[in-house]
Amino acid sequence: MKPRLLLRLITVISALHTLVAGFEPRYNETSLILRDLFANYDARVLPFSNGPVVINMTVVLGILIELRENEQLAAFVISHTQRWYDKRLTWNPSFYRGQNQVIVPQSLVWLPKMFVYNSLETKEMLTSNRADVRVYSDGLVKANLPQHVSCICRLSIENFPFDFCAVALASPLLTVQEMMAASSQPPADSYFAGNAEWLLFNVTVRQMEFREEDEYRIEVHYIFHMQRRPVYYLTVIVAPTFLISALSILGIFSPASNDGPRSEKRIYDNGRVQTGKVSLGLGSLLAMTVLLGIVAGAMPKSNVIPLLGYYILIVICLCAVAVAISMAFLAITREYITRGQPPSRSTLSFLSVKSINASIDLATHDPSVKLNHYSPSLQGGRLVRVAYSRCNNNVAEVQEKIKFKVPELGAIHTLLEEILETQRAFRLKEEARMKHREIEEQWATVFARFDYFFLFLFEAFNLAALGIFLRAAWEPMPELREQLL
Repeated sequence: MKPRLLLRLITVISALHTLVAGFEPRYNETSLILRDLFANYDARVLPFSNGPVVINMTVVLGILIELRENEQLAAFVISHTQRWYDKRLTWNPSFYRGQNQVIVPQSLVWLPKMFVYNSLETKEMLTSNRADVRVYSDGLVKANLPQHVSCICRLSIENFPFDFCAVALASPLLTVQEMMAASSQPPADSYFAGNAEWLLFNVTVRQMEFREEDEYRIEVHYIFHMQRRPVYYLTVIVAPTFLISALSILGIFSPASNDGPRSEKRIYDNGRVQTGKVSLGLGSLLAMTVLLGIVAGAMPKSNVIPLLGYYILIVICLCAVAVAISMAFLAITREYITRGQPPSRSTLSFLSVKSINASIDLATHDPSVKLNHYSPSLQGGRLVRVAYSRCNNNVAEVQEKIKFKVPELGAIHTLLEEILETQRAFRLKEEARMKHREIEEQWATVFARFDYFFLFLFEAFNLAALGIFLRAAWEPMPELREQLL
């Protein structure tokens, strides 16, 4: 009897247990973990610990959106991770079928209070209902915070367009008694990128303490090292500046023609006008001034002149000095030609220029010199002078003999004298013009030597200025200064 009652009792208890289990709500392991962990959890309270909460921080994503040089502002999309331990969020995985981690909304757990203090605007990429954290069974909490940050970027424009920029995103946290930060460098699989103008070539993380109202606090710096891509400025500004300056110097110091004087403008036979050297130099100065204005418009207003600005100023000074030297040569040449003063023998011998003045003076004043030593034009002048002398002697002899026989000879003699006087004046004028022409040619030859000298000198200076400017492209990156951070 008793075994039967015991069997029936066991059957009833089993049926009741099955019936009760059928009405019990079913939970998966994640739901059970969340129910057990957050039953008495308060997200407003710091995690329980024997000391300050240690926050491990680093940055895993950084993309440069834009950089406004005039305002020295940079916009980034960043994502930095934070890890800390919260002993209230621990469980035994064996009680939950081995599950050792769960993903929960950020609003359920305690988060470090932090912000990017040197930003003008910070936007969270995920709203509070879409941002999650990962919680592990040992109490480790991992949060990934994507943000759009517009921050201050202190440009180092001394080497523009080979300059660089360092952006520090610092996050003041709680006091060191409440929270400590342990920063680490970005992992190997992190992603960082610049834009079309700037290359983001390195990212470093550092931490430091600062004192505020008698309390020490921790801040973490995410330093983005960026370097400008100079190809645009080299092709749009540097190359045209060099070509304009080189061609201007070539035009300013191109030697004058040997068949005419140095002049600002020269009229050709077909009526075209050759642009003068001074006008060419002034036009080049105007073009380079416009390029300098483009550089000034792209740079922030400061008391530092960028490297590209120095280069353009040096080239402008070279062209200005070249124009001044050309104007001085023009004035000196005009002065000597107007006075009819030929170059001195010492000047001609120093510049290895052959003298022509000696033959002109000798042919004019020394009748004993043979005519074949001179040019055909000088021989013609000598023949006219001999014919005139012989004609005078013959007329004087015949006049006395037959003056009383032929009365018309006096009128003829007077007419011949007028003709010879006109020819003499024409001859003297032609000799003066020829001498003036010879002086012009000699001065043109003299200053052609100076033109060649200054042409090579200024072109060498132009190339040296370009080489010094481009040397900055291969210089090592300077150390980051504290004021940049």
